[in-house]
Amino acid sequence: MNDPLRLGLLGFGEAGQRFAADFIKAGLKNVVAYSRSAAAANPSDTVRVFAASHGIEIAATPKELCQRADLIIAVTPGKAALPALRAVKRYLGKNHIYVDANTVGVKTIERIAALLEGRCTFVDAAIMSAVPLDGIKAPIFASGAEAARFRDVVAPYGMAVQIVGDKPGAASAMKLIRSVCMKGLAGLLLESLEAAQRCGVRDAVAADMAAFIDAKPFEQIIKRFVCGTAVHAGRRIHEMADSLELLKSVGAPTRMTRATHAMFKELIEMQMPERYNGKEPDSIEPVLTALVEARAAR
Repeated sequence: MNDPLRLGLLGFGEAGQRFAADFIKAGLKNVVAYSRSAAAANPSDTVRVFAASHGIEIAATPKELCQRADLIIAVTPGKAALPALRAVKRYLGKNHIYVDANTVGVKTIERIAALLEGRCTFVDAAIMSAVPLDGIKAPIFASGAEAARFRDVVAPYGMAVQIVGDKPGAASAMKLIRSVCMKGLAGLLLESLEAAQRCGVRDAVAADMAAFIDAKPFEQIIKRFVCGTAVHAGRRIHEMADSLELLKSVGAPTRMTRATHAMFKELIEMQMPERYNGKEPDSIEPVLTALVEARAAR
């Protein structure tokens, strides 16, 4: 890659604008961006005014973007990841690092990697916080054979990239798996707090849950939940049955609670409690290994 870094942003919405502005603020001089809407905008349009005020240049075409940049970070909406790649693919060469930082499925990332194989360096990147809020400081996980190359060229400007695998798809998988927990937790909170609202105990329930989460590092809570559930599923399934009965009686939704009850039932069918004789293991590893093995044996 040429020195100094020449950065291109493919996509110029909130994420693209914030990244571009932060890189320039950090001292990078060569920043160009492309999106169809930005390229078609008038000089007086908001996107053009923003670019001009921050020293960001707008490319007129995908070809111009690739000609003027060596590192291209794609920050389009997830559904546009493949169309955006197709728009620039023919203009990419051995000198380019193409980083897909969109939120897309692993199969899409693997398809993009296959399309770019032999043409340029490809990196799968997962942005783990809101770019409009955190900008260039947003934690980023990256995977791919040359992910370290991406990390090294952006590190001087304050972008923190952590390598999580040598195959494209690992970073995106990590983000999506994290979403299973975080979005699922949001669903659990909504379901439990709506029930608390209906029962007139919302504030007390919310305060109690917050106190429990705040009392210990979350890593310890993960171990307690995973290991404790494996050992005590037999007892806890009865509590969930009572919880279901309560939620139904007050007209509250039960989707998340029913799923939890079904999970406990499955653990019992797998004979998980019997594996540990009432004693919680010292780490989550044996529990998760046992779950994978038990499902494979079915």
